[in-house]
Amino acid sequence: MSTIAAILAPVFLVVLLGWVLARSEFLSAQTLAELNRLTYWLGLPALLIVKLAAAEPDVGGVLNLLFVLVGATLLGMLLAALVSRRMGLPVAGQGSFTQGGFRGNLAFIGLPVVVYAFQSDAAVVGDTLLVLGPLMVLYNVLAVLVLLPSGDHHRGVTPWRILRTLLTNPILIACLIGLALSLSALALPAIVERTLSALGQMALPLALICIGGGLAHTTLRGSVLHATTAAVIKVAAIPLIGGLLGLAVGLATHELRVALILLASPTAVASYVLARQMGADATLASGIILMSTLLALPALAVVLAVTAG
Repeated sequence: MSTIAAILAPVFLVVLLGWVLARSEFLSAQTLAELNRLTYWLGLPALLIVKLAAAEPDVGGVLNLLFVLVGATLLGMLLAALVSRRMGLPVAGQGSFTQGGFRGNLAFIGLPVVVYAFQSDAAVVGDTLLVLGPLMVLYNVLAVLVLLPSGDHHRGVTPWRILRTLLTNPILIACLIGLALSLSALALPAIVERTLSALGQMALPLALICIGGGLAHTTLRGSVLHATTAAVIKVAAIPLIGGLLGLAVGLATHELRVALILLASPTAVASYVLARQMGADATLASGIILMSTLLALPALAVVLAVTAG
């Protein structure tokens, strides 16, 4: 229990700090937005490049891990879509419910938990970083698809715009650069490596503070039942599906732990922004983010306990 607390407490305490700073107006909403952009475009890509460049990825293990993550995500998305229809939600609500039910906060919650859980194993962290890019691309594509029927705002979403967004995704670009360096005989010059390391060190704490700050401005309005149901699908049902898939393909214990941590991560804050832009139910999207973040703490504790060993 103390080991689990040592892994999760730093993550959620920094999230709580972000909440306090935002509620006390020490950090304004504009400042949080700028910090979030700084983390997304500079801090996190720098961290990914440095860590991946120094890693020796197990390609076979990464492919199995990615298969489990993608499979659980697709099955979880279908489950969320079926449940949303069964609950009688309107089309706009179905889109928000489905997106909130499968789109996890991998980079800002899942990654920090993996880093603390495997501090002494750089190879596992490297493999985790390697699957983030493809999985986040999948999340973006699926999110647009499930939200397309939600309203008139989707008319501005063209295939070219979606492709351009994916090709300019800093997480994906950083993963490709880091992987290329890892697979080649090239090494980053000391000046570049130290500069990127310094930038990367700000990524995780700033990301967690931004998550907490975002939650400070998030309210639970509308149907609590709908938001809670989608949150349970996200942090409980999808990890369960992933666990069964992981056992079926024979993932090693540490690989299964990584998969379940990522799958049990709460709904991404970006899901609210996209839902609002595409005319879906933004209120429901906001509620799912809040409820999934609250439920993610016990869910992740269960994951860490089950996969200990």
